[in-house]
Amino acid sequence: MSPPVRHSSRQSKQLSGGCAVLFGLPFIVAGLAIGGFLYFPAITTWWSARGWEEVPCWIESADMKTSHSSKGGSTQKTEAQYRYRYRGQTYHSDEVGLTGGSDNIGDFQEKAHAQIRQFAGGEQPFRCFVNPARPEQAVLFRDLRWGLMLLTSVFPLLFPLAGFAVSVGGGWEARKAARARRQEKAHPGEPWRWRTEWEGETVQASTNVLPILLIVTGWILLVEGPLALAIIVSGELMRVPLSALALLPLLLAWIPGSAAWRRLKTRLAFGHPSLWLKQRPVRPGHTFEGELRFDRVLSPRAVVEARLLCQRQITRLNGKGRMTTKETLWEHSETLSAAEARREMNGVAVPLRVEIPRGLPCSVVEETAFAPHGNEEHLWTLELTPGNGGKPAVFPLPVFRTAEDSAVAVSEAPQRIDDAAPDTEQLVERLQRRGVQMEFDAAGLPVLIDCPPGRFRGMAVFLLIFGALWSAAFVFMVKGGAPFIFRFIWGITSPLFLGMGLWTLLHRRRVEITPDELRILNSIGPFYSWREAYAPRHFTGFTHDSNMQSGNQFYYRVRAETTFGKTPTLIDGITESITAETLAKRFEEWRKRG
Repeated sequence: MSPPVRHSSRQSKQLSGGCAVLFGLPFIVAGLAIGGFLYFPAITTWWSARGWEEVPCWIESADMKTSHSSKGGSTQKTEAQYRYRYRGQTYHSDEVGLTGGSDNIGDFQEKAHAQIRQFAGGEQPFRCFVNPARPEQAVLFRDLRWGLMLLTSVFPLLFPLAGFAVSVGGGWEARKAARARRQEKAHPGEPWRWRTEWEGETVQASTNVLPILLIVTGWILLVEGPLALAIIVSGELMRVPLSALALLPLLLAWIPGSAAWRRLKTRLAFGHPSLWLKQRPVRPGHTFEGELRFDRVLSPRAVVEARLLCQRQITRLNGKGRMTTKETLWEHSETLSAAEARREMNGVAVPLRVEIPRGLPCSVVEETAFAPHGNEEHLWTLELTPGNGGKPAVFPLPVFRTAEDSAVAVSEAPQRIDDAAPDTEQLVERLQRRGVQMEFDAAGLPVLIDCPPGRFRGMAVFLLIFGALWSAAFVFMVKGGAPFIFRFIWGITSPLFLGMGLWTLLHRRRVEITPDELRILNSIGPFYSWREAYAPRHFTGFTHDSNMQSGNQFYYRVRAETTFGKTPTLIDGITESITAETLAKRFEEWRKRG
């Protein structure tokens, strides 16, 4: 039986998608305008001014104009009139720096005014820099104002990207909704044909965002690359170490760049894979049987990691927005060898056969109505990962119950989703993927948990780098005589960030469980460690909760409640709530047996 589908939902998606395209265009235009008229001309002018000729000039007037905003802020602008002779001709100019207008970024305006005011109206010459190609163009200062350039670069960097994401995402959703409506009309009562990936004879992988990631990476390099190169060439890094902050936006290209590289490795290994199913739809309690088809010949030594997943997608309200997370209910992993592939005209085919247990939920065709407290949906996917560790190619699977299956289910004992809780082998495999080593006895009770240091290496490195930059800013505040409140806040938070990074990188937890005792050993590298020991009678129960979030991913932990009022953590960093719940139940069974 297919789930109820709301036709108005797809229509609203089409309308909202079209509106999103129009909404994103002004951001693209605004960002390109600021880049084309302000940022890029300033960068190119600085590169050109490095070759301008220095000649004497006479300052006729110099003044500092201060403008006050309604919010209490102020900006300054140094104004000057001067004359100079170049190749026998006299010219006049009023350009002080390479960028016009007033601002309050740095102390350029104050320093410029302080240098030229003593020459105003006198016969003692100052100096200016003249463009040999256009002698009427000259400036008094050709400094690279990296702070102002960094601020200006934010607009051509982020505005077009944001507008592009909204427009492309909205257009794609509108197109996808329109195609889904056409498929629904053509195949009523067959929801396993409604999704775009299920239209043809084979199931196609979900949309590959590799081109978009390459565009984003290229745009970041295009916008921030010239400024980063200018800072290095000008020697600003040696004179003003704080100018290294202007290199940070360039490092943003690493995020989409690394994601694109992982997808590119998968593309090079698999090409454009597809999935042929012997029977549609795939049904819980039956055999998933088909073959993976690749449009290129795989090396006989190549391996394909196949992972079949049933996940619960949870959407929660988060302020005015929504946050979506996924938790694995059931999974099956299998390593396929390309040596077993069957040669075809345009590539190879690898057979795949998996038994799906009963009691698991079906796929989602259309987003359900959103409840005030959030909602839950269930997704079936097949992930293919090449041996080189690329980004998995994801195939959405049409898993549905037919009318025949529903009739059989009525006569049988009702199945529950909780029956899909991971078994001991799956628990070990899931925890190993999170870097946790865990052992169970023959009865399925835990006997060892080892949470090694460096499991969250990426987060630790981020905290250490951020803490180092935060501490560097604190040092500059102290040397620059910043207000006390800033020095106080930065002085308190800097060691906190560094301490959190070191804790995340070095902390290790080892839990040893015997029938009579549970021992917890915590250590911080080779420097410090402490041990706790409890008997089963010292525990009142075991709980699981979420204690950390990274993006849309929640991390869960299992804690013990003791008669001493302590709640020590036994294991953390778990990505599925059902896994944490299962572990808590196994610890509870150990307590009752003790």
